[in-house]
Amino acid sequence: MEVDIKRTIKSNTSEDAIFQYLLKDRGIKNIEIFLNPRHPDEISLGHFFENKVSHRKSWRKILNLLNKIKENKKIIIVYTDYDADGITGGAIVWETLHTLGFNVMPYVPDRKKEGYGFSEKGINHIKEKYDPALIISVDHGIVAHKKITYAKKLGIPVIITDHHQKKETEPEDAFAVFHTSKLSGSGVAYFFAKELVNSFGDRHSQISPPASGLKSQFSNDHLALASIGTIADLVPLTDESRSIAKYGLEAFSKLKKPGLKEVLKEARIDNRSITTYDIGFIIAPRINAFGRLKHGIEALRLLCTNSIDQARELAKQAGNTNRTRQDIVEHSVVEAEQKVDPASKIIVLFSKLWEEGIIGLIASKLMNMYHRPVIIMTSSDGFAKGSARSIPGIDITKFLRDLQEILIDVGGHTAAAGFTIERKKVDEFIKKVIMKADKEIKKNQLVKHIIIDMEIPLQKVSLSLAKKIEMLEPFGIGNSTPVFLSQAILQDIMLVGKDQKHLKLLLRKDDIFLELIYFNGAEKSINLKHGDTIDVIYNLHVDEWNGKEKVKGVVREILHKL
Repeated sequence: MEVDIKRTIKSNTSEDAIFQYLLKDRGIKNIEIFLNPRHPDEISLGHFFENKVSHRKSWRKILNLLNKIKENKKIIIVYTDYDADGITGGAIVWETLHTLGFNVMPYVPDRKKEGYGFSEKGINHIKEKYDPALIISVDHGIVAHKKITYAKKLGIPVIITDHHQKKETEPEDAFAVFHTSKLSGSGVAYFFAKELVNSFGDRHSQISPPASGLKSQFSNDHLALASIGTIADLVPLTDESRSIAKYGLEAFSKLKKPGLKEVLKEARIDNRSITTYDIGFIIAPRINAFGRLKHGIEALRLLCTNSIDQARELAKQAGNTNRTRQDIVEHSVVEAEQKVDPASKIIVLFSKLWEEGIIGLIASKLMNMYHRPVIIMTSSDGFAKGSARSIPGIDITKFLRDLQEILIDVGGHTAAAGFTIERKKVDEFIKKVIMKADKEIKKNQLVKHIIIDMEIPLQKVSLSLAKKIEMLEPFGIGNSTPVFLSQAILQDIMLVGKDQKHLKLLLRKDDIFLELIYFNGAEKSINLKHGDTIDVIYNLHVDEWNGKEKVKGVVREILHKL
């Protein structure tokens, strides 16, 4: 592990100076604009497209089609992905069209039977059951050229809303494409749906003005949903995505529909402000759980229902399913660890026993443990499905696309990808992956690198500093949580948590104390004892309990004891 310290703070450095250093090192020149970005209400869909003329032309074409669909009472299908980004985006688009009076049905593919995105099986099912006049994709479709051509041959136009990496060309048989990598899938869906409402409220539209209260949903419920997808999908929280995340988190206090409210109650986080941590580790996993182990349509029902009783029951199911998912992942990771070759530059494993819905989580866990790219595969209906996660500096989607001659399909982002391969080609694929990694991945790329904002004396850590840092939220990719390094004496250490996996630490420097939590730190810190002098890398946050505020830390690493 390598440590890069940006600044060393002296004991006489003022708190304001410390905060200004944090702003400067993040490239924040205008603090007012950063702290108060444009609200999503002020941003239109056309903002994301350079060719404004082409965008307006596409939009007029869509409005004409939708007017005809409305007149002829035809069906629209919102075909969404089964993860939290797709489900939240799908909920926004479905709810908008439904409230505008369209005959619209949601479609979430079965992960095991159909896989990610469009499939001929899914399109055929939709054609036979609904005979729709339009399909709108949410969080997928930008690389599904053949499937979109197939739908067109069946007489179904397809509108794509997506944010994933695209190929050299967009699907030419799509009726319209709305794609930007600046947003999450739910972010694209949010602005697409908002544009629908703005257009259909126009007096020239043949469609009656939107139902009362629909526009306000884009400042509360829909914005909260878009923030879930944005944060859960690890989109860089800069520019418009920062706007969605920041104001979306605030929108949780204004929720109207029962679904999300009941999720917060079930998770016991309904009486406090929602944070990026809450979304990433509490809310999104519950939404994802249905698609991982059951069917994603249940998550969509949870978010869209107007029934408090149904919302409460589905939220309870989401919590229970998520706890089951956690147990399965824990067991599977232990299994996977036994297969890992720690000397390999890339970890690539296959087991027919692993649940398809959790292979991405296994990959993430192993990536964090071994700090190298990880590819996990399992059997799926005669094929093998794979999920990959990667470390900074190694584009895993590009890596896999270089091997696409052996794959059926592949798609994703720089840090995550999914693919399908024939079962009989798995062994050949593993060999090619290892050979490619040995040739292309340098050893220094696999060294864990921690960038520390400041080495800071413990006496400079305070509640007021933590509150200033909170002003920079939401934190995520593109706006990382400030990281500090301090040397102090370990005053106390205690095992905590249901399985005693975590550590609670109390640090002391002279007469200054700081309490920290070290998640999953029990095994890593087995030799620590009371009285040790240690270097600790950590983040700061404000802890609220019974109306009282206190500064606390979250340990990232304990470097060594002196």
